[in-house]
Amino acid sequence: MPAKSLTLQARIVSLVVLIVAVVLFLTTYLDLKLSENTFEEEMKRRAVTLAQELAASIGTQKEMEDSTILGREMEEIRRVQGTIQSIEIFAFGPLGPTLIASTKGASGPRSDFSGWRTVGRGEVAASLEKTEGRRLWNVTAPIRLAGEVVGAITVKFSLEAADRHAAKERRQSLAIMIAATLLIVGVLGWYLQRNVSRPIQVLMRAMARAQGGDLGAEARLERDDELGRLAQGFNRMLRKIKESHEEKVKLLTRIEDFNRELQSEVEKATRELAARHEELRQAHAMLFEVQRQLNRTERVVMAGQLAAMMAHEIGTPLHSISGHVQLLLTEGDLKEGAVDRLKIIETQISRVVEILQAFLTASAPAEPVFKPVEVNQLVRGLLDLMAPVFLRRGVVVSSTLSPDLPSVIGDAGQLQQVFLNLIANSLDAMSDGGTLRVASRGVTHDEGPVGEQQRSRPISSENGFAEVSIADSGRGIAREHLDRIFEPFFTTKEVGKGTGLGLSICQRIVRAHGGRIEAESTFGEGTIFTVVLPFSTG
Repeated sequence: MPAKSLTLQARIVSLVVLIVAVVLFLTTYLDLKLSENTFEEEMKRRAVTLAQELAASIGTQKEMEDSTILGREMEEIRRVQGTIQSIEIFAFGPLGPTLIASTKGASGPRSDFSGWRTVGRGEVAASLEKTEGRRLWNVTAPIRLAGEVVGAITVKFSLEAADRHAAKERRQSLAIMIAATLLIVGVLGWYLQRNVSRPIQVLMRAMARAQGGDLGAEARLERDDELGRLAQGFNRMLRKIKESHEEKVKLLTRIEDFNRELQSEVEKATRELAARHEELRQAHAMLFEVQRQLNRTERVVMAGQLAAMMAHEIGTPLHSISGHVQLLLTEGDLKEGAVDRLKIIETQISRVVEILQAFLTASAPAEPVFKPVEVNQLVRGLLDLMAPVFLRRGVVVSSTLSPDLPSVIGDAGQLQQVFLNLIANSLDAMSDGGTLRVASRGVTHDEGPVGEQQRSRPISSENGFAEVSIADSGRGIAREHLDRIFEPFFTTKEVGKGTGLGLSICQRIVRAHGGRIEAESTFGEGTIFTVVLPFSTG
């Protein structure tokens, strides 16, 4: 399990103790260093002074040459001065420094005397050395006789007393630092417990009660500091939360009522949608029936056209045969049996011709009944009829019908068949939905009757025509197919989706009404069919 985290009081005390300890340590360390440096400098000053005094005590050359007396005197001085480690006296000669007296009893040339050059210039040389774990001041002072440096005296002063003094001061400083730290910890802990921990515990107990659901809990702290203001802010927050909770309960009640009302409205809308769906299904069935009848009509017309073509092709040779039979009958040298056979042949040919004429009469399409027809009204009726189909297939219809458009002369049923066929083709081209734009306007033509390539301009005379355009945003017709779409049996639809006679029938009907039908298309963008019909002159 993870260790229990420290309390705020423990963290503050730890931080303060750390800061105090660091500050005391740094101040004590610096103070000790300064004290040691001061004591070392004092020892150095005393060592230099003593070395200079000893060097000045040698006043004659005779004293310099009596090494025994110098040795006894140096030993006496070392014994009196407890801090002196050793004393050595050197004489300078042509071969370098020579030890002439020492508290250690040694004498003779010395090649390890490093300070003789400095002393030779009349200066005092001092250096801090460390030997066998002990520190020493090594001071060398020049010996002058008659104004010349004739030798030098080297005195080594021990810093052991200084080290003992420094160790004592370090122990005292550590004890003072520990005592100060304990005092600070005690006082700070007592202060924090009284002025921080207790108020925080009051706040925490109030927060626990609020977390348990008691929004009336309050932290009672009669203080004018940050914790007191925090308790006041906590109490205000609890009061606002309590008010918000009450408002939330009221809002939830209103939402539940709204949900019940919404559910009722959804059920009502569902019933209406079901009714609309049923209407859409019926409209779709009606459109399917109309398309089925249109396909049946296409097949009947195709059969009629085939029958008419066959009757024409058969009738021509029959008439030719009948003519030759009649020529043969005019010849007088025929036998009686041959004449009878020729008459039988003529009779049968006449019978076949009558049968073909009767068939042509029965299969010929009914002649249109021309009456004034309101084109806008006819188009609106078709759009209203097919509105459910447009909605089901995701097609948006935009109609721009010219107001006060004069009526045209024509058969309303056949014109309805034309526009219905064009709209059905547009829907087939927009299998994934799209936009169907229907527009009508009045135009006049610069040249006589309706022609295939006449250009239109805004209506300005009585010799006018009604122009109805049906545009879709479907897949369009390829350029190489556009010139053949009005041919019988030509279709760009899939196999089984059309016979290729719809547009051919539409063209025949429009031409029978003295008008024309045109097509413009961009592959991949859509197709526009334009029907032009003459105005009624009655």
